[in-house]
Amino acid sequence: MQHIDERRLEEDIEYRFRYVAGYIGFGEEDERAIRESSALTLPLVPKIVDALYDAFHRHDATWRHFLPRQQGKADFGASLDRRLNELTPGHAMIKTRKHSLGRYFVRLMTQPYDTAMIQYMDAMGRIHKAETHRARLDIPLVQMNAFMGQLADVMFTLIRGLELDPAREHALIRAYSKVFWLQNDLVSRHYLRLER
Repeated sequence: MQHIDERRLEEDIEYRFRYVAGYIGFGEEDERAIRESSALTLPLVPKIVDALYDAFHRHDATWRHFLPRQQGKADFGASLDRRLNELTPGHAMIKTRKHSLGRYFVRLMTQPYDTAMIQYMDAMGRIHKAETHRARLDIPLVQMNAFMGQLADVMFTLIRGLELDPAREHALIRAYSKVFWLQNDLVSRHYLRLER
């Protein structure tokens, strides 16, 4: 039986990542499946981003987080509907955000899951929770969880459309499933530690 330092899980992000990765079986074979398929998955990035932003745009609870804050806090007044309607998917700010999300996927598809990647994935949680980051984003955990679920569905559907041989398809879906669980843990930790 392996001893796990539970206090260190909360204090050492790399230790935490390696523990969860080992627990769910994410390792070199998964990284290899992701990297070796990157020539096929990289062209999917715009489709992934568009699908995710289509889902954001369908719900005011997610789309409102793309609105600029007014006077340091979100505007939930009568002007919210008007402002939401003015923020179209073609808005320059949305295009910038989509570009950033695309860079995130490119990195997941091409880079090793080393210390730099672990810190990058952890930052995805930190930047979306205002209490843990200097940015004024404060995305509720339920919206982050919905995003991660939508991401998995979109990614797996697109992978199935690649018509890979069954063993390769299975390995790639399993690898990304593990990555998304690891990412979700690194997002959730920034929310859950505030409750302690």
